[in-house]
Amino acid sequence: MNASERCARIPFPRRSTGAMVRALGVAVVVVALVTAVLGTGPAMAAEKVKFALSWTPTGRDAGFYVALDRGFFKEQGLEVEILKGQGSGDTIKRVSVGTEEFGFADTATLVVARSRGTRVKAVAMIHDRSLFAVYALRDSGIQKPKDLEGKRIGSPARSATRTVFPAFAAINHVDETKVQWTNMGQEAMVPSLLAGRVDAILMFANEFPTLRQAAAKLSKETVTILYSDYGVDVYSNGLIATDATIKERAPLVRRFVTGAMKGVAWAVERPEEAADLFVRHNPAASRPLALEFWKVAVDHLMTPTAAKMGIGYMDRAKMEATRDLITKYEKLPTTVPVEDLYTNEFLP
Repeated sequence: MNASERCARIPFPRRSTGAMVRALGVAVVVVALVTAVLGTGPAMAAEKVKFALSWTPTGRDAGFYVALDRGFFKEQGLEVEILKGQGSGDTIKRVSVGTEEFGFADTATLVVARSRGTRVKAVAMIHDRSLFAVYALRDSGIQKPKDLEGKRIGSPARSATRTVFPAFAAINHVDETKVQWTNMGQEAMVPSLLAGRVDAILMFANEFPTLRQAAAKLSKETVTILYSDYGVDVYSNGLIATDATIKERAPLVRRFVTGAMKGVAWAVERPEEAADLFVRHNPAASRPLALEFWKVAVDHLMTPTAAKMGIGYMDRAKMEATRDLITKYEKLPTTVPVEDLYTNEFLP
């Protein structure tokens, strides 16, 4: 079975609300039960917690803002401050040194960090299907991975998509020495592509609506190359915490994960309202784009595994495959024990 088959998507939003409710219903009911058992509520003094995103807030983060706005964190006795990130590497570093208790970061970047001694692991998976993608304009001649040879690719130097690119290149027989890299910030990538300063850019799939909208204004067509369609079937972004927090503050981890996943589940069922709540907390954001971002995120969240096992669940075999791929193509000096990369014990 190839990567696309293993990561076959559940169409969205064509699935009925009833179908989604059936897929998520058990998890949400258990969340309510856990809340009741823990006895958390308005009477409990709120514990302040900092949560770092992987980048500037976008619509793909809508579920977290739902948890904040709808009181799902509050009912767990938490006062959560959501902070922007500067890439998964930066988020993992901040969590590891205790600047924030929790983070939202890419698993491939986590494998690299863990191999270098960083004591952080995933406690819930959000993007079960990889979001990594290459985008180009149709007139560039880029249609498939091999076409990237001899081309200029723009990307932040520390982005997760670039971290995984060596594996993507090797699997698809792309000679990476023939790729010309241009380091740039996230905000510069779309303008640079449209202006012809680079031939392709590396972005997360949920950011595609921004490119599509900008390209359409110039009557330009785009090309999408998803890593997951070309052999790179790895976990993408999930919630992270340090080993110390997991061991010494397990109830806190459980409460945070419960609130966050309840927010994600609510947003899956109510995307329009979720977009509204996201913009309420991020007024500079475009509401239509926020909605499109969230729909793409859901497409990579609601996989067959999530429908069967519940959102957030991590499969050992897939985590091992993610680790092995990154270890091989990043030429990591050691193979991280898979148990050091994730735990499902805090899922509601």
